[in-house]
Amino acid sequence: MKKKTLTVAIALVLVVALAVGATYAYLTASSGPVKNTFVAGKLFDQDGGIKLQEKEVTAKEDGTYEIQENAPWKNVGYEYTVQPGVDLPKQPAVNVSGLDTQAYLFVGVKGNAISGKFDWSVDATTWEPLMNGNTQVVNDGYKIWVLKGDVQNGTYEILTGNKIVVNDEFVPSTLTADNNIEFQAYICQSAGFSSAYEAFNASFSTK
Repeated sequence: MKKKTLTVAIALVLVVALAVGATYAYLTASSGPVKNTFVAGKLFDQDGGIKLQEKEVTAKEDGTYEIQENAPWKNVGYEYTVQPGVDLPKQPAVNVSGLDTQAYLFVGVKGNAISGKFDWSVDATTWEPLMNGNTQVVNDGYKIWVLKGDVQNGTYEILTGNKIVVNDEFVPSTLTADNNIEFQAYICQSAGFSSAYEAFNASFSTK
């Protein structure tokens, strides 16, 4: 009888010892991994970009011109026969699509108006001169303008009133090649630059 009791007591002691030993297991926990992933930045999605375009202009029998508002935009310029007092409709614009990041949008305009006679201007409600101090930036002969406000997907027209105003006393024979108008469009990321001028100068300047 005593022997049996002793065996049970030893067994209980072993059980207690095992239970006490279990309390010394390491206290552990873990979190999920945190991954840093890098992908190449891009201005546009797969089908995006900028297009410099104009609405089609057709000559009428009376010698005037009209814009075909319902016609598709085209990446072409047009020739005009200039007559005194006959304004010339012209609707150049920059189309932006699929933009994937914040950006600066610029247009360059090359050519000289003749104030009060053969007159046109860049639309100041949409664009402002890109300035280097007190001087407008000129790049490869193009005077540079920057879009006011944030660039969004859409179409930005360039000329005030979409026309060239021709005075009724203007002498067309005084026109030279310097009065022809050319347009250029540029776009670049805005991140990393403190100003539109800094961005343009770093990205597009030919100087």
